[in-house]
Amino acid sequence: MKFSVLGPEGTFADAAAKDYLKTQPNANVLFDYHPSFDQVYQAVSGDDIGLLPLENQLDGYVSATLQRLQTADVTEIGEITIPVNFGLVANVAELNQIKRIYVQFKTEGQCQKLLSSLPNVQIITTSSNMISLEKFQSGELGDAAIIPQSQMTDLSLPLMRDNVADQDDNSTRFIIFKSQPANLEELSRHHLTTDHFKAPLFVTPSFNDQPGTLYDILGYFAEHQLNLVTLMSLPVKSQLGVYSFYLELSGTREQQEVLFTTLQKMAAKYHVHPLGYYAV
Repeated sequence: MKFSVLGPEGTFADAAAKDYLKTQPNANVLFDYHPSFDQVYQAVSGDDIGLLPLENQLDGYVSATLQRLQTADVTEIGEITIPVNFGLVANVAELNQIKRIYVQFKTEGQCQKLLSSLPNVQIITTSSNMISLEKFQSGELGDAAIIPQSQMTDLSLPLMRDNVADQDDNSTRFIIFKSQPANLEELSRHHLTTDHFKAPLFVTPSFNDQPGTLYDILGYFAEHQLNLVTLMSLPVKSQLGVYSFYLELSGTREQQEVLFTTLQKMAAKYHVHPLGYYAV
């Protein structure tokens, strides 16, 4: 089985994938590293699996992942949360000597205290923390990078600062998925390996915006005591001002039947795009 993740080896995605495999005994896996979200998503087929970041504790949801899930024919089979932290490296001795700094686009939002203290530094956004490191290492005098704390151990540079994230207890949640469309009927027959579930989905109104739409959608879950843990709105992109709602529901094994009965009722009125049903 091929496991596609954001690479190269050493990224937080790589660490998350390896942590996830610890919960999957006897898994025979070949890691497949890719430099971008889209390449990871496109690489997953058949019985292969992929992993993408979904949510960071400091910087919120990853729009690049949500936008793919909105229309993707995938089934999420699990999730894994890992601690993340960052260090600063530079090829100059003082902060005020830094001219430009490489930082991954989500990392930037998690290290605002540091970056705001460098108002005259050019920030160059990258698609991967490891690419930030690579570009720094092949760069010019005055360059710096924010990189995974785990990568600091093997480096020796004039300026190195540990733990530069805005909080020490930062973490990121990743999803594991297959390239198979999720189907409500098939998901309803899934046997949980624990007593608790997570069920992500998109719900899109099939009519023009009107008062009470979101209230009505949320009413389905409130009526049946289904716990809503996430609510996000995303534009559908086909028409200005029209949105779909990303939801995550959680509950216990005993609520499986009522969950899928409720979603089937919703599907008669709204476009329901299920993304998975898995144990947590």
